[in-house]
Amino acid sequence: MLFLVVVVSASLMTFQSTRGPFKPLSALQTPLYRLEKTFAAILKIIKSPFLYYFKLENENRLLREELVRMKMKEQEYSELKIENERLRTILKIREAEPRFVSAARVISSGIRQWPELMIIDKGAASGIRKDMAVRTPDGLVGKTTEVMPGFSKVLLVTDVSFSVSVRLQDSRIEGVLSGRGDGSCVLKYIPRDEVVEPGTLLITSGLDGVFPKGIPVGYITGVKKGSELFLDVEVEPIIRASMIEEVMVFKK
Repeated sequence: MLFLVVVVSASLMTFQSTRGPFKPLSALQTPLYRLEKTFAAILKIIKSPFLYYFKLENENRLLREELVRMKMKEQEYSELKIENERLRTILKIREAEPRFVSAARVISSGIRQWPELMIIDKGAASGIRKDMAVRTPDGLVGKTTEVMPGFSKVLLVTDVSFSVSVRLQDSRIEGVLSGRGDGSCVLKYIPRDEVVEPGTLLITSGLDGVFPKGIPVGYITGVKKGSELFLDVEVEPIIRASMIEEVMVFKK
C-alpha cells in the first residue's frame, strides 16, 4: 500500500510538473458547454412557434384596430357625402323658387303624438312666419304653426288638424288631403264616379293660398266607396318625420 501511494504521488507530481495543476472541473467544461448549447438550440426550436404566434396575434390586433378606424372614416365620409347631396339639392330649389324663405335643421321630431309636430332651428329672426309651407326636396312636410325668434314648430301633414288642397297628378282631379293622426292621410271630396287608381301621386294644387303649387304630398294606397257622394281614399304621405334632417320654408 505504501509503495502504491508513493507511485501514485510521484505520477501526480510528474503530471503537474509537465501539464500544470490538475483541475478536475476543467475537464467537464467542454461537455457541459456542448450540452448547454444543445439545450439552448432545442429550447429555441420549442419557443419559436409560440413567439411566431404572439407576433401574428399582435399584428392581427393592430390590423383589426386599423380596419375599425378605416370603417369609421368611411362612414363619416359617406355621411358627409349624403349630407352634401341633400344641401346641394336644397340650394338648387332655393335658387329656382322665389318664395323661398329659409333652410332649417330639425332639432326635434315627433315631440307629441297629438298634435303631430316637429321643431326646426329657425324662426322669426330668419323671416319665418306662421302658416308658411315647410317641405323637403322629396315632398311636403307641413306648415309652421308657432314661430319664436330662434325656432319654429311645424304641424305635420299627418296631423288630424292639417289640410292642404291637392290634385291627382295624372287626372288633375282636385281634393283636400287631411291627416289621420296615425302616420297616414285621407283624401276628401273625390266624387264617387271618378276613377282613382292606387299608386297615383298627389301634388299640391296651390289653390289654398298657403302651399306652393306642385309639391309632392303622397301616394294613394286604397280606394273605397264611401258616402253617396264621395270616395274614401287612403293616402301614404311621402315624408317620414323621423327621417327628416333639413327642411325648407316658403312664404305664401
